[in-house]
Amino acid sequence: MRCQTNHFPSGIIRFLIVMLLFTGCVTDEKQPEDTMSEEQMATILTDIHLAESRVNRLQLRSLDSSLMIFNQLKSDIWKKYKVDTVAYRKSYDYYMTRPEMMTRIYEKVNKNVEIREKTNNIKL
Repeated sequence: MRCQTNHFPSGIIRFLIVMLLFTGCVTDEKQPEDTMSEEQMATILTDIHLAESRVNRLQLRSLDSSLMIFNQLKSDIWKKYKVDTVAYRKSYDYYMTRPEMMTRIYEKVNKNVEIREKTNNIKL
């Protein structure tokens, strides 16, 4: 006599397993509307890194002075691109949770810095 242990037909179980596998692999998540584009993030990050470099080259002994100058430069960047810190932070956080996208952004940042160095256009 055979003991029946499953109450579901094996076809349904296989179907459910396959569906779970497919739904786990699909990433149809859309980027939030107010997220900056990868290109805009790369442009802003380029200026931020150039600002950091500029402050470092000043070789100020006071961390407070360095932070004050850097914060002013960042404020100028926000104005230049008409972006507020909340929108930037939200976009930055979004891209940081998506390494493949952030890698593409930083590849663009590196290219932007190289181009600006070659053309001697490292002003903010």
